[in-house]
Amino acid sequence: MTCPTRHNILWIVFDSLSETACAALPTLSAFRDSSLHFARAYAPSPEAGPARASLFTGLDMAAHGVWTEGVALPGRETTVAQRMADGGMGTWLVGRRQLAGASHWTTEHARPFEYAQFDWAHGPLHRSRQNAYLAWLEARAPEAYQEIFPAQPDPDATEISDRQRHALAALPEALGFNSWVGARVCAQLSQPAGGANFFGVAGLVVGETQGGAPNPHIPCETVDAGAMRQADAALAAMLERLDSTGLAERTAVVVTAARGALATSRGPMQDSALHVPLMIRMPGRASRRTEAMVSTIDVAPTLYALADMPPPRRIQGRSLLDGTPRDWALSRLRSPDHRWQTALCMDRWKLVVTHGANGRAAHDSLFDLTEDPGEASNLAADPAHQDRLEQMVDRMIDARVALEDRTEPRIAKF
Repeated sequence: MTCPTRHNILWIVFDSLSETACAALPTLSAFRDSSLHFARAYAPSPEAGPARASLFTGLDMAAHGVWTEGVALPGRETTVAQRMADGGMGTWLVGRRQLAGASHWTTEHARPFEYAQFDWAHGPLHRSRQNAYLAWLEARAPEAYQEIFPAQPDPDATEISDRQRHALAALPEALGFNSWVGARVCAQLSQPAGGANFFGVAGLVVGETQGGAPNPHIPCETVDAGAMRQADAALAAMLERLDSTGLAERTAVVVTAARGALATSRGPMQDSALHVPLMIRMPGRASRRTEAMVSTIDVAPTLYALADMPPPRRIQGRSLLDGTPRDWALSRLRSPDHRWQTALCMDRWKLVVTHGANGRAAHDSLFDLTEDPGEASNLAADPAHQDRLEQMVDRMIDARVALEDRTEPRIAKF
């Protein structure tokens, strides 16, 4: 089913949040129950950089080229925000973006004309001079800022001390990062630019690193409970502002996460690291839960459909509003610090291939997510599941072929 009406769009993106964690957040849980809820949405990578590049382009990581952390989205690729701006929508972002490297406290480079209002902040512990949250905190509560950051930033010292983490956790709720994101979004919603439709992004941060240096040995991360509570309260404030301003009647709200979060030590391709929330609340559309398997590369074409805007030619995702979602999701890990892995989720089954290196053979893991949601029992060597294993391997090959980029025009006649 298509969506011919152009909506305002508020896109709320958590950095690291698993689908199963939503039940613990009252506002997010209630929002889920009143939305079009895709209960089986998977990120294309457990690493934030590749996953976010796919989220903002609708392309698989093999197409957009962000194959691991620290790789910037190539200039040839078009983000959703760029296309929305070109289409006449008022664009703004508050909080995390993460489509380029931001190590050594450097500022993430923005694209020209991508956002008319750009309140970029990688997280509360990222020391960039352009971190809008830290500039606000220093002006609003200088003593609290000095408690967290008593010294000038050193680009070669990006480890966050326990003292800094405790000082951040001790901030009043109103001074927290996600509270700031919520307040800034509410301010934007109170003064839409020129009456034009808007496309707004709220980048919430709930991962444990909070914008500090990631753990090089773990491609995903656990979540910070305090940041999650703040994020849920910020979501409540944003939804209330939409209602009080009358914008809710013509605004689509999309909530998802770039990637999941670690729940156990079973490895980077565990289900909690890939299985993410995905909910869409649209004016005039009844709430519904669907178990159809989707990928977050499908979010970008869905946003274009909500804006009544044609997607770029190269897009690989499918709009989730047309009633024909894919029945599989492919995820990849290509980090130089880890064994390369590919995961395929389809129906109740999950295949994880750990690719061989230096002449070693690949290793397969097969899980029945219905009977074994914790992925404790590898069925790949079980004689009773050899037909299933072969079928999943074949489907993984088909999925990889389906996600090849074939958009270069053929100009020769032979």
